[in-house]
Amino acid sequence: MRIKELLDSKDIIDISDEKLLDIDVEDISFDHRALKEKSVFVAMKGETFDSHNVVNDVIKNGKVLTIISEKRLQGVAHILVNDSKKVFNNMCINFFGIDFSKLTKVGITGTNGKTTTSYLVESILLSAGKKVIRLGTVEYNIYGEKIIANNTTPGMYEICRMISEGLKKGADSLVMEVSSHALKQNRILGIPFDVTAFTNLTGDHLDYHKDIQDYYNSKKMLFTEKYTDRCVVNIEHEYGKRLFEEIKLDKLSYSLSRGSDIIPLNVEYSLNGIKCDLSIKEDIYQIDANLVGQHNLENILCASGVAFALGLDRGFIETGINNLKNVPGRLEKFEHKGVFYFVDYAHTDDALLNVLKALQPYKKNRIITVFGCGGDRDRTKRPRMAKVSQSYSDITIVTSDNPRTESPEKIIDDILEGFSSMENVIVIPDRREAILHSISIALNGDIVLIAGKGHEDYQIIEKEKIHFDDREELLKGFKNI
Repeated sequence: MRIKELLDSKDIIDISDEKLLDIDVEDISFDHRALKEKSVFVAMKGETFDSHNVVNDVIKNGKVLTIISEKRLQGVAHILVNDSKKVFNNMCINFFGIDFSKLTKVGITGTNGKTTTSYLVESILLSAGKKVIRLGTVEYNIYGEKIIANNTTPGMYEICRMISEGLKKGADSLVMEVSSHALKQNRILGIPFDVTAFTNLTGDHLDYHKDIQDYYNSKKMLFTEKYTDRCVVNIEHEYGKRLFEEIKLDKLSYSLSRGSDIIPLNVEYSLNGIKCDLSIKEDIYQIDANLVGQHNLENILCASGVAFALGLDRGFIETGINNLKNVPGRLEKFEHKGVFYFVDYAHTDDALLNVLKALQPYKKNRIITVFGCGGDRDRTKRPRMAKVSQSYSDITIVTSDNPRTESPEKIIDDILEGFSSMENVIVIPDRREAILHSISIALNGDIVLIAGKGHEDYQIIEKEKIHFDDREELLKGFKNI
């Protein structure tokens, strides 16, 4: 493809040689460590690295045919643009030939609930006969082809590559989890969503965002006209109420109580799921979902609102929600010798609180919680998670969870600061041993929650990724204990 077919002429400020526009390239390079043959290199200033500084090395490599830059480069043939990130995103769309008008597009953001909501929306779309591409935390699902997810929201090149593959298979819908990182870094700028959704916002990622306000502002970007003109917002909580008041879009609200466009009525919770009547703009829908807990009811409300905003019929919404059996690592249920075990991704204090509250009504004996906190991540949530576990668990087993380059013992020390007493707190740094211990002490009628990793099938120790799956460890433990 020629450069002038990749670039929008209005993005060009200057060009060192007009002939550059007629160069035929075979790919786009954006990482100087992984240059592609016969490519155009887009130099960008990132948060920690500016690839303009390595342009000479890129040229010497010999694989790149020309440079796109937002800085003037002395002695280097290049095309000068105002915003490399924006130009790069548009180039990816053009390179892969993406026509977004051929897709129904949903973007979901929030601290918790993105993944479950995305699975629910996908299930509703499938019930309506749609062919879905789903991109998110657990996996990338390109209309049946599942790929391990490296990031909740990948970069635009990968997004466009996967959408292109999906379109070739006949896909007509896109459901994306959208992270605050991706929004702040303009990673998905250029995708015009039909509907966006906000689940909630609580303390997380403060190792990246300078404060909660910065975190909120990043999420809020998805609810501006450059991304969408329709949205669904959870007003059950503080930041959702604020967002709903501040944004100027066609919007639907949902919450667990009256005063919203979407509310549940006659709710019945059990360990088998949720039954309720769902009121959307005063129309009543019949819900008999397999998902457990109040927080999942909020996710059901969100997905229903998205489907309603897309104009999908009542039957598709009811069938889609009721058909979803489970979401990997989201209150995924196991039973052994009269004990219910749940594996959940809850890795923030708010998510842990939601899950433990969801389990409280079914408590016949004790709740045993196993959790740890990730290394090289937001440290402020560590003691907060301890307080939540102590308040809603009878026994807490503190262990490791992706310590990365931090000392597991130091992470555990940070967690322990949140306990008012060490009574009924057990420290077992080895996660496998911690899970086995939870099985060994569990009695008939107990509920055991293993929190933090959910669908993940690895542990990151130092910089090495080692296979480890809480669900596998449970099943092996059942055989031995």
